Amino acid sequence: MNRNAMNIFFIVILLLFLSTGCTTTKESHFRQQSKEGLAKSLPGADIAYIDAHNHISGGQGFRPDFSGAVYSALATMKELGIGKIIIMPPPFSPAHRGIFDSDALLPFAAEHPDRIAVLGGGGTLNVMIHGEGKSNSVSPEMKAVFEKKAAEIISKGAVGLGEFAVEHFSFTHDHPYESVSADHPLFLLLADIAAKHDVPVDIHMEAIPKDMPLPYRPLLKRSGNNPKMLRENMSGFERLLSHNPKAKIIWAHAGWCNTGFRTPELCRDLFNKYPNLYMSFKFSPDSVPETRPVSEDNNSIKPEWLKLIKDFPDRFIIGTDQFYVPPGSRSIGPQKTEGSKRFISLLPPDLARRIGVENPKRIFNLKD
Repeated sequence: MNRNAMNIFFIVILLLFLSTGCTTTKESHFRQQSKEGLAKSLPGADIAYIDAHNHISGGQGFRPDFSGAVYSALATMKELGIGKIIIMPPPFSPAHRGIFDSDALLPFAAEHPDRIAVLGGGGTLNVMIHGEGKSNSVSPEMKAVFEKKAAEIISKGAVGLGEFAVEHFSFTHDHPYESVSADHPLFLLLADIAAKHDVPVDIHMEAIPKDMPLPYRPLLKRSGNNPKMLRENMSGFERLLSHNPKAKIIWAHAGWCNTGFRTPELCRDLFNKYPNLYMSFKFSPDSVPETRPVSEDNNSIKPEWLKLIKDFPDRFIIGTDQFYVPPGSRSIGPQKTEGSKRFISLLPPDLARRIGVENPKRIFNLKD
């Protein structure tokens, strides 16, 4: 090939590359405009909502990269228009590895006070509860240690206490099963502490209204750590709710139920009985269809759930339960943030603002 032919060849290749790049850029811009246009056409899409239940994972290795996980969280918040997130340690049990608590998270709330708030106790108080879980009698010394630790967590800047496990199924072989009665003496003490300091308690609990076999769900069967029989837990939960009416109890993960019993009817009954009960919505691809509040096509909220929300508009918040990890790290669980955003967009504007902004501000005493 002579020099002129080579020059022509490279010019053609360059033009093709630039054309492809421009087309890709234009298509990307068009897709983004379409996405924004769709969002703006939905009633609650312009709400910079507060996502009140999330986790930060430092990824694999000996030195957890919480900073990288926070970077990922802030990027997602910017993309989806999330105004603020509340992060918390998972409900660690004594068998967990890599336990941490709010001390590892509070520096990020100090660095981004308008974007991040923190709950604490999942890596300390929850471990104490499950360490004492088989005993209905707790020594005065243990209660004193528990109360001192809870007060310390709050004094350092946590806006609430969580996440705690009453009934937490295992989803992988290295993920422990956790179960303790909600009216355990340390849970009752926790309610008193929360009421005293006017902070909420965030609780993870599968709804088990009667003794029953473990439901057949692929998500549960793959672990091997869950018991074959489950013990009823709603009566203990009601005793916790009635123990101190001034304690704000958030029952996390409405809409994500692995037993199929957390129905709008069950929630309505509890709301009618206990004014101190709140719930956070979680939307995940692995939710049980029959208790998912959004239709299968994700275009509407099911009538029975919408009526419940309208009847109790001050009791609900968003709690995505997203695990944010550092860039390049293996994800933990499915992506759930888009589901929360979609749910907010489907709500009437007044309910979207109440659930997305006003309720979490009031419940957590957020000032911004």
